[in-house]
Amino acid sequence: MFKGTVLVVDDDEFFRAVCTDILKSWDYYVLTASSGQEALGIIEKNISIDLIVTDLVMPGMDGLELIEKTKHHNALIDAIVITGQGTIETAVAALKAGAFDYINKPINGDELLLSVDRCMEKRRLLQENAEMRRSLQLFEVTRAVTAVLDINRLYGIALDALQQIIPTDAGIAAFYENNMKDLDIKALRHISMNEGAAIVEAFKQDFEKGLLVAKGISLLPVSAAMSGPLKGFGSIAVSPVLKSGAVAGFLLLLSRRDADALSAGEMKNAEFVSGHISQAFENALKYVEAKEMAFVDSLTNLYNGKYLDSVLEKELKRADRMMRPVTILFMDLDNFKRINDTNDHLVGSKVLIEVARVLMQNVRDVDTLVRYGGDEYVAILIDADYSNAMMVAERIRRSVEEQVFLKDEGRDIRITISIGVASYPAHSQDKKELLKTADKAMYS
Repeated sequence: MFKGTVLVVDDDEFFRAVCTDILKSWDYYVLTASSGQEALGIIEKNISIDLIVTDLVMPGMDGLELIEKTKHHNALIDAIVITGQGTIETAVAALKAGAFDYINKPINGDELLLSVDRCMEKRRLLQENAEMRRSLQLFEVTRAVTAVLDINRLYGIALDALQQIIPTDAGIAAFYENNMKDLDIKALRHISMNEGAAIVEAFKQDFEKGLLVAKGISLLPVSAAMSGPLKGFGSIAVSPVLKSGAVAGFLLLLSRRDADALSAGEMKNAEFVSGHISQAFENALKYVEAKEMAFVDSLTNLYNGKYLDSVLEKELKRADRMMRPVTILFMDLDNFKRINDTNDHLVGSKVLIEVARVLMQNVRDVDTLVRYGGDEYVAILIDADYSNAMMVAERIRRSVEEQVFLKDEGRDIRITISIGVASYPAHSQDKKELLKTADKAMYS
């Protein structure tokens, strides 16, 4: 008697064979994959998979990532994790990711069958109780969305979530840029970028204006008179994504069915998920802002010393890929203590702020400015060799020397700056040594 379909995922061929034999002996239909990526391809093509049994540690996509992406595709597919490197922490992580159970290697056939049978029994009960099944699906879908803090990943995950609730043929996530005029495509499903761009343009012409004040999902009919990119579609479900109560973008779900094909229940569930999506975007934006604030100097609004290490490593890797130089300017205000002693620390702080402004006027937008600490600053000049950086350094030195600080307050404060220059890879190929070289050059 057929009991269900199980997908076994492991990079170990022997383990896949053992699991397959155990499960087939108990009347399960078994598919296998040697990697997370292969498994995801099978899952996206096969709507009848009930359960994945996956190793936790695999090359490339690991078991936790596979479960997460599976849930984004179909929240009702269950998962059992099997690993030979299990700890309490990994077990908790697997269960938080949505796994039904967690089994340690070496595998015991009876234990595996018991876990799979229990999982399938739960699925059978859900199949018999449609309302409970819908509730579980909503829970799993919203959990998958609200767990994401990476806003770049959230665009596609939000589309996947709504497409599990509303049966559609294509999806587009389009969000406003800073000017709140242009809708920029952030994610696509089952449609090309060119087609998506044409549909977004048609959406702007026919529907956008009336939906800027919408708070819930709108189901729009596509009339037969509409040609071009919307031809062939019968309806568009539009879910506005709100930020602080205002529309930040839209999730467009295109269907070849007519607008009246969606039931009231589907629309109600979609509204529920849509609300969680807006909350997820609010959380992701707050996370981005908090993360940025952790790397920003509160006085000057330049980046702080904690940010320097990570950005310098990133830029050196980029320099290697592009075979381009990177140059560090290490800067220190001369005799800055005299300003604090002559005036007070509040005046000194204001001078540091104005120095930051002078520095920003003398570097490009692609360069990075850091307040390293106290009266020290660091500039990372992208694609600038030693000779070019020396010209920038001289321009900064002269600008600081010629500046009258706190002139608007009736003060006449003058200061000079010392600058050390070191280039990658000419002077050093090590990140820490490069900073030390620039620092030493500044003192000399």
